[in-house]
Amino acid sequence: MAGLYLDEDQPVSLAADLRQRGHDVVHAYDWGNHGVLDAEHLRSAAADGRILVTYNRRDFAALHRLWLALNSWEVMARRHAGIIAPWGQIPPEPWADLVDHFLAAGRDMENRMWEWRRQQREWLRAD
Repeated sequence: MAGLYLDEDQPVSLAADLRQRGHDVVHAYDWGNHGVLDAEHLRSAAADGRILVTYNRRDFAALHRLWLALNSWEVMARRHAGIIAPWGQIPPEPWADLVDHFLAAGRDMENRMWEWRRQQREWLRAD
């Protein structure tokens, strides 16, 4: 199972909760990635083969589309391990449950973005 990279908008308590559940988790603060651009968060996660976890769905969806375009045009060869984000904010404990169950389902993550849609109560691919 791939490790997780939580960007700086994720609570540090979420990292601790996911670690207690047995996940390999790095928070942006662990790597000194405070105040960096979203692209740097994705580059950091991709370089270490980690799935990026964020609340910033809108910006990362745009960045994900750009990443895929650069890959398809062979401008950039690196793939990312995946991005997961909810529509809206979710408190840390229920969000940890959703992330944990999502990862246990074994979905294909490479170069994919998945979004938790609260109203539909399901994960949907965003690409």
